[in-house]
Amino acid sequence: MIVAENLMKIYKTGDIEVVALQGLDLTVEDGELMAIIGNSGSGKSTLLNMLGGLDTPSAGSLYVDGKNLLKMSPKEMMAYKRETVGFMWQNSARNLIPYLTAQENIELPMRMGGMKVADMPPLPGPDGNPVSPSTAPQRAQILLSLVGLGHKAKSRLSELSGGEQQRIAIAIALANNPKLLLCDEPTGAVDSKTTVDILNLFRQLNRTLGITIVIVTHDRLVSSFVDRAVMIRDGRTSSEFIRRNTAEDLSHLEGFATDEQEGTAQPQREVEELTVLDRSGRIQLPREYLDALGIEGRSKVKVQLEDGKIVISPGE
Repeated sequence: MIVAENLMKIYKTGDIEVVALQGLDLTVEDGELMAIIGNSGSGKSTLLNMLGGLDTPSAGSLYVDGKNLLKMSPKEMMAYKRETVGFMWQNSARNLIPYLTAQENIELPMRMGGMKVADMPPLPGPDGNPVSPSTAPQRAQILLSLVGLGHKAKSRLSELSGGEQQRIAIAIALANNPKLLLCDEPTGAVDSKTTVDILNLFRQLNRTLGITIVIVTHDRLVSSFVDRAVMIRDGRTSSEFIRRNTAEDLSHLEGFATDEQEGTAQPQREVEELTVLDRSGRIQLPREYLDALGIEGRSKVKVQLEDGKIVISPGE
């Protein structure tokens, strides 16, 4: 679904240049549920904007669903944003129009996109059987049911909780049957229980609809709910987290242990971290490893091959 190679992004303000991405590589399979994790300034939001057609790389190549995003005409890019990709923002004000009802918000992309609802693939109905809606209101009602808010069709933004607003935002992003769903910090403004509910909903939609979902977040907790998580450091993919347990049931009772006194949830699933080796043989070492060995700040280290292992130690 996504193939990014050697992506570079440089922002210029006067005489100042800021490198947001520096040679980033990323591959995402069709139908994958994955997360891109990084701290503020790591380049994850820049990458998300490029995947959504909202920004362009300074160098490198980027393909989504076989489409070359660097060679699209304005008309082709508009069609890409309407038909191929769905976007969900952290801020509800960017997802929902406050004076429209939940159902009207979901209908709006279909009406503006000019796509025929009857030509879209069927959706699973309340009983799990496929339903082929012929109008925008019918499709909106089914999407509301899919996100568990069929009873909130007539509610406006002010009448919805934060978690409900995010669920409606997911339905809006799915309105035009995109192949790729991009989510920008979807759990950043909700509590831990709602976070678990939303992440479980992503898994359900990923399995039910077969849609590729990419979640961009600073929260490593998300890696317990996705098949794969990619860590970005300093504008480059540095490591991947692979979840060992692939059980379908990821309810908060199984996936999390809740502290009754604090009301917080802690992930219990085993996740393996793998460091990414780029084409030039470069890796980024976790900062906590460097600090532990007193390597941080040094310009040179020793790299030796010992008993089939690469050993890195402080230089003289």
